[in-house]
Amino acid sequence: MLQVIISADFDLREQKRKKEISKYKTEPIYIDDTSHSFSSLQSFLYPSLFSEESPVVHAKYLLEEFSDEITKEILTSLVSSPTIFILEERNVPVSFIKNIEKQGGTVYELKTEKKSLKKSDIFSVTGAITSPNKKDRWLAYRNALEENPAEALIGILYWKLKDIISKPGPKNSYFREVYRDLMLAHKDSWQKGFPLELAIEKTILKM
Repeated sequence: MLQVIISADFDLREQKRKKEISKYKTEPIYIDDTSHSFSSLQSFLYPSLFSEESPVVHAKYLLEEFSDEITKEILTSLVSSPTIFILEERNVPVSFIKNIEKQGGTVYELKTEKKSLKKSDIFSVTGAITSPNKKDRWLAYRNALEENPAEALIGILYWKLKDIISKPGPKNSYFREVYRDLMLAHKDSWQKGFPLELAIEKTILKM
């Protein structure tokens, strides 16, 4: 039997190797590229007549270091052998993987899952007052609210509105009104116990 574990991640390889070896009662034979070549695996093909269990041979980096020794005949003999060969590799060409699988070997190609890191940018909430339409303003606010408290967001909104008002423009008076509405909503929230996140949302939808 031939199994090949492939991964650039040592921890992933180690986890899979231990899992596979634990399936067998026999103490594994450990070899690597410093003491054996790929073709030398053939010396382990036939178990001892005095052994009740099939031997387990764990080898590291033989495919990588001795790729020129890989032949159909050797692969076939490893696959059909009662010995369990577990090869551990950092990287193996796709052509070799296909060849191993074609001869009946099992290949575990392990890859580290890429975690999508969503970078929180609290200043994106300014879109809640600068986006061109009501839907985009609402979405900008709700998205920012998923990762930030309303108390932090209202401070950013005050800052952005002050910045807009400080510069001359056709909508200067409009944003002054929005600023007043936001302050009143903030005040009502504090005095009447109305949730601040809803008070801000109500002001945005009013724009």
